[in-house]
Amino acid sequence: MTQLTRRSGGSPQKALRVVGAIRLSRYHDATTSPEVQEEMITLAANRIGGALIGWAKDIDVSALKTSPWEREELSHWLNHPDEWDVLIWQRMDRAVRSMADMANLGRFAKQHGKRLVFASGPGGDMLELDFGSAMSELIMLILAFAAQLEGQTIVERNQGAAARLQSLGRWAGGPVPYGFRPERKTFPDGNEGWWLGEHKETADIRRAAIARAIAGKSFNEITEWLNNSGAVTPTNHRARLAGRDEDPGSKWMPTTVRSMLMSALNRGHLVTREGTTVRQADGSPVLQGVALISDDTWRELQDALKVRAVEALQAPRRRDAHELLGVLVCHHCGGNMHTAYRTEHDGTRAAIFRCNSVHHGREIPKPAVTRATAVAWVHEEFVRRLGFMRRTQVVRTPGVDHRPEIEELRANLEELGARLPKMRGAAADVVEGQMNGIATRLEELQAAPFEPPRVQTVELDTTWGDAFSDATSEERRQIMLGLNIRVEVGPPTGWRRPVGERLTFAIDRPHPEDDALDDVVYQESL
Repeated sequence: MTQLTRRSGGSPQKALRVVGAIRLSRYHDATTSPEVQEEMITLAANRIGGALIGWAKDIDVSALKTSPWEREELSHWLNHPDEWDVLIWQRMDRAVRSMADMANLGRFAKQHGKRLVFASGPGGDMLELDFGSAMSELIMLILAFAAQLEGQTIVERNQGAAARLQSLGRWAGGPVPYGFRPERKTFPDGNEGWWLGEHKETADIRRAAIARAIAGKSFNEITEWLNNSGAVTPTNHRARLAGRDEDPGSKWMPTTVRSMLMSALNRGHLVTREGTTVRQADGSPVLQGVALISDDTWRELQDALKVRAVEALQAPRRRDAHELLGVLVCHHCGGNMHTAYRTEHDGTRAAIFRCNSVHHGREIPKPAVTRATAVAWVHEEFVRRLGFMRRTQVVRTPGVDHRPEIEELRANLEELGARLPKMRGAAADVVEGQMNGIATRLEELQAAPFEPPRVQTVELDTTWGDAFSDATSEERRQIMLGLNIRVEVGPPTGWRRPVGERLTFAIDRPHPEDDALDDVVYQESL
């Protein structure tokens, strides 16, 4: 049944169509919850004789950083003004914290004949803005200025508190990074504070993404793997930690993956908004959490990301670069085969690979092979021989041996303990402080005096055949170069001979003795 409302002295009209707007800032306001806002908006709708037809609930959205048209749910109603009559917020700061945004909102309401209502205005009573009066517009801007000033004060206060906590090596709060969870910790100065500990499920996902990047996967490929495998997104990871409902539509984006992989947060460092590491006066990084990967893995990741950046931005260094450069070589001199052309009987030109080395001499003819058939044969042979093998990535975590440092600290404690009874006043206080600091460090090291090195093999979800089929010509060449594949072109015996009879596919494995020596060197370096 359609609700009716009656104006004094007038005829019945349809009830006003009301939309309730709820916003909760990233700066969590303990006095304003979505439930409280909803209750007050409902009461205000009843007071004006309106019927609630929908809600615009934008949670974890800052009014300082987003205008009303930049909020997902509110923008829907603003873009469909024919569907409603009145927009109600709990307070003005739930709507805007900017004079410019308030002016735009007022201009919109005046243009479309809409009513903007705030359930709690100055003095606590309901406030409705009347855009037919110049004085009302002035009052509106004054209130918006107060909301803007309050918002800036909140930001400055939070920034100051965060800077103080960061200088002490604490986690200052905010969105929880992927792979971590907040934990209470007692720090060396004896005070408690928040610290980012490892969240096992998401930390493993983050490490698996890092392993794929080291293996040469692009940001887009890693993003696709994360979405296809159903890996929890950063948004839903934070929702789980906060006990909120997850967003079923949340997806991984390449920009998110890129930021996650390139961030020094992987090492537990405190980073700025620009991604740079915050450092102490002595140059050492400020830590805010545990390291998810070792320094060696971090360096491997940076090298892999640099290689991809160079490949993406730089053109080939050689004019004669082709899809088999470095893979296809001459059987006689071992030199690379280069692109050339020969003229067919009908006058057309056909691309070929030819050895141009000067080491052949007249008595040894230079081999040549048709380019298209050679490329097709090499690619097919690669898939036939290696396509079924599953790709893996080895992540090495070096061991930790604190035993020498523990013995040194014990010796220092004994020396200081022998000196302390002979000292008085300030000198005794200094020595006692040094002993307390050494004792704290000694307790930390004794908790884990020795950890053996670990090698973790992360199995990728694709085979070499999958990677090869999805790759570009240049990516296929890099894969073959990385596997030390060489294809030799045999001596010329006529153009009509099948190309497979003239090509030899081989994997250049290191000599067993050299390989064993390399392994010994690696083990001794741990």
